[in-house]
Amino acid sequence: MSTAATLEIRRLFDATPADVFDSWLDRDEWQAWIGPEGVNCDVPLFEPKVGGRYRLIMHLPNGETMVVAGVFKSIEKNRRFSFTWGAEDSDQHTLVTVSLQAVGGQTELTLRHEGLPAEVRDGHAEGWNSALNKLERHLA
Repeated sequence: MSTAATLEIRRLFDATPADVFDSWLDRDEWQAWIGPEGVNCDVPLFEPKVGGRYRLIMHLPNGETMVVAGVFKSIEKNRRFSFTWGAEDSDQHTLVTVSLQAVGGQTELTLRHEGLPAEVRDGHAEGWNSALNKLERHLA
């Protein structure tokens, strides 16, 4: 049995908290950037409310697909939200919490991914940082 690890990433975006919030909680916007660089995603199910579900189909560069699904656990408009994250066919779901804070004319985003098996933490760090690079371009 592996030990659970927590990943925390902080990034500063040239955008308002409302714009960053919408880029995650609006289906078309999320679909435009979510997933690591080189990965395109479809979001066929998206219910951005507490208890609402989402389903994300990642189209990997090698032609394979990976399906991630989860449930929104909390939503505080323009401030914070959390959702479960895991392979659709797995009962092992982790928790992602995104917090937004206005800093000058920018927004500091803190992404906290809890409950990851220690052996996949670094891979998730790489994936989330890559996705946040896409978010930065999307917001520009």
